[in-house]
Amino acid sequence: MGQQKTKALYKKTFNTVADGYDNPAMRFFPESAKRISSYLHLNGSEHVLDVATGTGCAALTLTESLPNGQVTGIDFSTGMLAQAMEKQELDNIFFFEMDMQAIDFPAQHFDAAVSAFSIFFVEDMQKQLSHVADKVKEGGQVITTTFYDNAFTPLVGLFLQRLKQYGIEPPSLAWKRVATEEQCLSLFCEAGLHDVQSHRVECGYHLHDASEWWYIIWNGGFRGLVNQLEPDELDRFQEEHSAEVQALASDKGIWLEMSVLYTVGTRIA
Repeated sequence: MGQQKTKALYKKTFNTVADGYDNPAMRFFPESAKRISSYLHLNGSEHVLDVATGTGCAALTLTESLPNGQVTGIDFSTGMLAQAMEKQELDNIFFFEMDMQAIDFPAQHFDAAVSAFSIFFVEDMQKQLSHVADKVKEGGQVITTTFYDNAFTPLVGLFLQRLKQYGIEPPSLAWKRVATEEQCLSLFCEAGLHDVQSHRVECGYHLHDASEWWYIIWNGGFRGLVNQLEPDELDRFQEEHSAEVQALASDKGIWLEMSVLYTVGTRIA
């Protein structure tokens, strides 16, 4: 699939799932966003760029650390931006419809930049990270959050194996390209960033039951895979997969493994 077709598919998927993106089943997004500011050296007056802001989890959290600053969030999904703007309560945050691969702001315009769970959607991650870093002033920081290698296990393994039984060969998981500290450090160094550090943080939690895992599938990046099933197949797939996931439940629920990598570097001209 060509780059433009892939981008169009991502855009369609995120517009489709936007209404359900902030469900508690997917609380790893807002929970992980709360830690971002702790890795940035903010004094409270900076202008921060949030790349591929989605429903604004990172942007809205960052405003709490910027009483005299502001956040600009960009995304190419109008559906996601609509959700973000509904949650907007402060006047120091702005949202714009914009492709993260063509950021239409001057070079060295921002004091820092955030890219939460988005860098891996682009084929050329080094080019993308350099593009983001170009918008940051000298001495400013760039931070990404990505899923660690074992995120979603063993649930995602069961999901992908079940897809194969239905004749669907899943593509390589894009986020696996930056799923270790070593991969993230290498990417940041190749993009010309300095003083790079990568921190792994456990953000997992128990799902109440298999329906919450299906919610993550249906309202996240996995939606495009199950959409390849015919309607009667989809119903059968959901029933079979939910049963095998529910079998993993303990008295606390079903554990969702969710380690997150926070990688941060400094732009030096």
